[in-house]
Amino acid sequence: MEKEALSARIGERLRRYRQQRQLSLDALADVTGVSKPMLGQIERGASNPTVATLWKIASGLRIPFTALIAENSSLELLRAEDQTRIAEDDGRFEVYSTYSVQGVPLETYRVRLHPGCRRAAEAHGFGVMESITVYRGELTMGIADDVFTLRPGDALSFSADTPHVYQNAGKSVCDISMAILYQTGAQRSL
Repeated sequence: MEKEALSARIGERLRRYRQQRQLSLDALADVTGVSKPMLGQIERGASNPTVATLWKIASGLRIPFTALIAENSSLELLRAEDQTRIAEDDGRFEVYSTYSVQGVPLETYRVRLHPGCRRAAEAHGFGVMESITVYRGELTMGIADDVFTLRPGDALSFSADTPHVYQNAGKSVCDISMAILYQTGAQRSL
């Protein structure tokens, strides 16, 4: 999907969620921690928000991250080339949404970390669990004061309500899958 079309989709959905909750841009800025001018640009489709910004918005609105970017369908074959791609860290951190259904407290992603990638993620909402499985390469995960090195086949699950860091310090690409589970109390209302 082209950046312009993705930006327009994100903007339309953000406006819809904000209006459903009867929030002004000022009130939305308060609950998300994203500035009012940035929120306005996103709603107009004039900005390509970062993954971190989208996470802040989704957390503040209490909606799944993919509610802002993914197509909605009850049955969907999602070919690799058709998955929504979001990239950060100069393209070294690529996230592809592979599963998200409204009302289901689970999201899954395919993530590719290129050599030299370091992605710091802010804490998600209370009760949110994350599970990572490495399929290729080596991943260094920093969670609070703990550091873990994961190799192909290794999996790590953790409470994502604390800041965490994904890093590929190696010389080859690292491919992982990521599942995010929202506990009933933390499940985002749609």
